[in-house]
Amino acid sequence: MTVTGTMRNSRPERRVGTRIAGRYRLDRLVANGGMAQVWEATDETLRRRVAIKILHDHLADAATVARFRAEGVTAARLTHPGVVAIFDTCSDHGLDAIVMEYVEGHTLRELIRPEGGAERRLRPERALEIVDGILRALDYSHRGGIIHRDISPHNLLLSRRGGVKLADFGLADATVHRTQLGDGMLGGKLGYLAPEILRQEPTTHQIDLFGLGIVLWEMLAGRRLFVGETDADTVRAVARCEVPPARAFNRGVNDDVEGFLREILAPTPEERTLTAASAVAQLEALLFDLDPEVGPRDVAL
Repeated sequence: MTVTGTMRNSRPERRVGTRIAGRYRLDRLVANGGMAQVWEATDETLRRRVAIKILHDHLADAATVARFRAEGVTAARLTHPGVVAIFDTCSDHGLDAIVMEYVEGHTLRELIRPEGGAERRLRPERALEIVDGILRALDYSHRGGIIHRDISPHNLLLSRRGGVKLADFGLADATVHRTQLGDGMLGGKLGYLAPEILRQEPTTHQIDLFGLGIVLWEMLAGRRLFVGETDADTVRAVARCEVPPARAFNRGVNDDVEGFLREILAPTPEERTLTAASAVAQLEALLFDLDPEVGPRDVAL
């Protein structure tokens, strides 16, 4: 069967087995976020497993649907081993979906903040190897003129086979942070914003580097960097941009890694690491000093 009008408002478990666009069978709900659900599905035409991102019904206003569809178009321009591939977009009986590469594994958030468990600190060489993979994907997207604008542990996928992939280009729009700051903000997760966004200054690719710097610090420290009891408290923490030494929480962090963090997490773009490519060059040297044998196997779950 294809999507029906009654299915649109049904509970997630009732969607199992439903077909979208006559070929994509929904098999298992993987994630249920603020903007969309992500399903493991089967492309019955090509007989392969895929992931399908479905926009929530209550967000199906014209502006949100347009941005959701633009995400598929933007991400489809990117062909890189470190970026989740987009295969198709479709709209079936008012249900909007993006069909993507299925990555067997988990998000980085699930690794460092397991449900019901204590937050985890990662060995520096493992954390740096994860960041190295994402920086290479960002270098590729930045060279193509695309800024991700939503770097966070939720959007970094760790494969069971090794390697890391960048997902969710839904905010790759230069206007998104200007229009959606405030209560109920969709424009990026508050604790991963760069300070210049809050100052409403022009933004560049460096906001992605800053977000990734936050992710690296959190992998090393085993705790959130910018977080408060309320959204307003979190915004103020980002604006202050006070970054404690990661080695205070992880004795494996050496001076060189600490220096890299200070540079990529500088409060102004002028002080910050210039490009993803230059950051990759720095990380290669750091990784070689820590463990010359480190590689994708250290990312695999």
